[in-house]
Formats: sequence, structure tokens, C-alpha cells
Amino acid sequence: MLHPSETVKKRVSTIPERPGVYLLKDKHKKIIYIGKAKNLKNRLKTHLIGSPSEHPRLRSLWSKISNFDYIPTDTEMEALILEANLIKMHLPRYNVRLKDDKKYPYIKVTVNEDFPKVFPTRNLKKDGSILFGPYTNVKTMKRALRTVKKIFPVRNCKQTIPSAKRPCLNFYIKRCYGPCQGYISKEEYRSMIEEVCKFLSGKNRTVENELSKSMESTSNELRFEEAARIRDQLLAVREVVRRQRVVFKDELDRDILGLARIKNTSCVVLLQIRDGKLTGQEHYILTQTKFTDDAEVVATFIKQYYKSAYFIPNEIVIPTKIEDTPLIARWLSDKKGHKAKLILPKRGEKLKLVDFARRNGLVILEEKEMKDKARLPFPIKELQKVLSLEKPPITIDAFDISDLFGKDACGSLVVFEFGRPKKSNYKRFKIKTVESIDDYAMIQEVVGRRYRRMIKEKKSMPDLILIDGGIGQVNVAKRVLQDTGIRTVPVYGLAKRLDELVLPDGKTLMLPPSSYALRLLQRIRDEAHRFALSYHRILRSKRLKKSIMDEIPGIGKSKKIALIRYFGSIQKIKEASVEELEKVDGVGKSLAERVYTSLHKTNT
Repeated sequence: MLHPSETVKKRVSTIPERPGVYLLKDKHKKIIYIGKAKNLKNRLKTHLIGSPSEHPRLRSLWSKISNFDYIPTDTEMEALILEANLIKMHLPRYNVRLKDDKKYPYIKVTVNEDFPKVFPTRNLKKDGSILFGPYTNVKTMKRALRTVKKIFPVRNCKQTIPSAKRPCLNFYIKRCYGPCQGYISKEEYRSMIEEVCKFLSGKNRTVENELSKSMESTSNELRFEEAARIRDQLLAVREVVRRQRVVFKDELDRDILGLARIKNTSCVVLLQIRDGKLTGQEHYILTQTKFTDDAEVVATFIKQYYKSAYFIPNEIVIPTKIEDTPLIARWLSDKKGHKAKLILPKRGEKLKLVDFARRNGLVILEEKEMKDKARLPFPIKELQKVLSLEKPPITIDAFDISDLFGKDACGSLVVFEFGRPKKSNYKRFKIKTVESIDDYAMIQEVVGRRYRRMIKEKKSMPDLILIDGGIGQVNVAKRVLQDTGIRTVPVYGLAKRLDELVLPDGKTLMLPPSSYALRLLQRIRDEAHRFALSYHRILRSKRLKKSIMDEIPGIGKSKKIALIRYFGSIQKIKEASVEELEKVDGVGKSLAERVYTSLHKTNT
């Protein structure tokens, strides 16, 4: 068993006794756990000095620690925020991880503009805009957006303001107030956007009351057209409010969290209660190690979700007691500007809603598990079985090298998902560092370039890597992966001669010709070979065309283009006489003779 070295343990004595964040690393310098501490020195002593904990998760973590870094902060609150940011950035193995929320849509309100727009986005770029979400159900997001645009005629055009162009169709069908023509003031428009933000936060009763007051005041001021416009908005908001179910009579804003778990996957269901009414439900999938306790899952979710939330309710009802409850409540209160509480219910309506959310989460996880199993093609299931893989090889990367006596060498990567080619993820590699005929060095370059880039871009690794070749190529690929810190992805080779499957330990496996798993591997290998060969032909063709024309003195880029445009191809230029060559603009008799002579020398 590995354990922290004596040098690492000595470093602990130099750590300051102050708040901060610590980053535990394995022998490959990869971050495996990020935590925060009120006292860095004391916390790191528990991780690095003495015997490993009896808790299976902590014992496993202790066995892999090789080094650490730490970042001191002025307050424990700063450490809490920094910890949440670093976990989201590095996604360490032993931390609870909220599944990539970049894939989820948000509703964006561009409040950084004079006349903001409201539209869906998956781009989380920080540009001063307000983001509502993430919406785990796209239909829910689209429904919310349609409702907003029906009630509030916000602009969605890209016209500059003011614009010299006539207003767009939305203005004529009363879906936009025409800010591009100056038909609504900046102040009026901003006031409407504030109502949009409240509406998207679920504060529909507040929006209803404010619209009612606004309609009354504009009517009293004899601005009847504007009052009629507000009346239409008010009626639409009231219809939304009418459909919502009353849960609490105190009309407080609450978020109810329910936690469900199956194996290494958790689901947090969030019920949004606004003004005492249930206004929405979202669910979020998290992954963690088998022995992570419920408290850490819930605490991680709260820190990750509310870190970027626009609206924070008065109460967050949690399903289990969590560490640092007062600190997290103070952080939420600072973000909200008013007091926010974390409440663990013991009885009553709140406990019933937590249990309701938990049961919903269990249904979601069970449906997810059934869908994942149901959609796995049989060859994938068989491949997992014959190779004894821990999980089904849903994503398979396959590499092939193509060259002609060392010239125009290139590599290809094809990606298969659920047994089907995903051509949008195919990659071509022009070999840059190898000039001789050396398949091993070429595999080393291509595989290294692929996965170093994936690590840099924080992309998910494949479930299996297939190399076209034997044990030599497999060993090279494994060594490259280990050097880049990737140790959990299995690498197999498929030799062309007997369709032998080369295993990671160097042994070979002969699958029967009738095996669906073998047919899938053959198909993947042949597709990688086809893709590499097609790129090799492109490179070779470019080289041949370039060498023929570029070796002729006096032929620059413009004349080369003129000749090809006139004749249509290199072959037609070769077949042309000197008189025919002279007919091309810019090509005189002397140059025509030179082109004719050079091309016919090439043919001989």
C-alpha cells in the first residue's frame, strides 16, 4: 500500500494554522481530492500523518496521496467559495461531482445591455448577464421561455439601437415594443426586464401585485394604451399563478431538497416553493465514490448550485445534517442580502416534501438505469463480458497509422458510441515529429497529442482504446497514457493477420468468427484504416500537385491558379500545346514553352 512520504509529512509542520483550501495529489501529480479547512495544519494532519482511517473511502484516499498543495485564505468563507470553484474546475476523483452542467441549457438575460434580450444558452461565459438554470429538462426551459415571451414582449432581434431599418415583424404582431425605433424608453424597458427576472425566479405573486399597481397608476394618469398593455400581461401572469399548487400558507420562498442514491450515482431533486406555491421541480445527477456519505453529497450540491444562482430563497430544507451548516447559511445570506436558513425538518409538511422529492429522485435514477441498460447494443454487452471490463465500453477510440515508405505519414482517430461511428468526433493527425518508417513512434505521437489535448480541455475519457497493431503498438500507447496520467482506460490491439485481440497484459485472445464483439472490433478497426488511408491520399495528392507546378521557374500562385482555372486540371495542362498555354492570361510564349518543357520532362 502506498502512503504519504516522510518528506510530505514534514511539510505539514510548516503549514500555517489558518483557513484555506488543500489539494491532495497522487504520484502522477493529479489532484484527487480538494477540501477546505478552518485550520489547514490540523486538517492535513488527519490526512497525512498517522494510520489511515477505518472509513473505506478515507483509507482508499490515504493510500493514494503522494503530495499536496494548499492555498491560505483570510476567512473560512473565502475558503468555502474557493473550494467550490476548484472542485468544479478540476473534478477530483474523490470529491462529489455535479455532472457536467455545461450540457444543460440556461435562460440568459443580457442585463449588461441597454435593452436586454432573453434567450436560451449553454454558454456560461461571464459577461455581466444573468443566467437562470440549469434546466435539466429542456421542455421545461422552453415552456418557461415561451411563457416569458408571451407575457413580456422583450426583443429578440440583433438590430442596433437606434436603428434606421423599419421594425421587425414582432413589433407588428405585438411581440415587441420596438426599442429599435425608440417606441419605448430605456427606463420602461428595464422595468419590464426586472419583472422578467422576478418571474423566472418564480416570484409570480410579486410580479402580479406590481403589474396590478402599475396598471392602476397608468390608468389614473390617463395613459390608457399603456394600461391596456399591462392589463394583458397581468391576465397572463394570473393564469400562471392559478395553475400553481399552494403548499404553505406562510407564503415564504423555499427550496426543498430530496436525495436519492443508487450505487455511485446520486440524484438531488429540488422543489421550488415561491410565495408558498410549488412553481417548479428540477433534478440533478451527481457522481461520487461508493462510501461517500449523504452529508457530503448534499453539502457539495448546495455549494455548487447556489454558487451561481440568481435567486436564493429564505429557506433551504435539507434531507440530512451537513457539516458547516452555520458557515454555509452565512454565505447564502451574504449572497442574498437577507437572512437565509438551512433547515433539517423532523416532522410535518416539510419532512413530507423532502420524502416526496426523495421518492421522485429514486424514480429518476431507476429510469436512468433502465434506459442505460436498454439502449446498450448486444455487441457492447458481449464485448464487456469477454474482456471482463468494469463498465460497458460505450465510447471507443480507435487509432490507425498510414504512410507510404515513410512519406505523407498520418494518423487517424475514429470514435464509436454505442457501437456506432460518431463522425463529428473523428480526428486526423499529420505526423510532425517522425520522418522515418517507425510505427511505434507515430503511435506515440498521435496518442499523446490526442489525450494531452483532452486533459487540457477537461473532456471525458473513452471507455476503451483500440490500436490497429500488435503488442508493440499496445505497449507504446499504454506508456503514453501512463505518462499523461491516464491509468484507468484499457488499451487493446487488433492484429490484421489472424484478427487476434491483443490484451493489455500482452496475451492474445482469439474470438470466434461468429462473435458480435469481434465483428464490432473489426468494423471499428476497418473504419479507422479507411479514414487514415483517405487522409493519406489527400496528403499525397497535394504533395504531387505541388511538386509538379511549383518546380517550374516563373510560376507563382496567381499563374498556377489561372492555368488550373483555364484547363480544369493538372492532367489537362500536361496535354495542352504551347499555343494553347499562351491563351491563358499572363502566360506569354516564353513561359508557355517553359511550362510545356517542364511538364513533359516530368512525364518521361
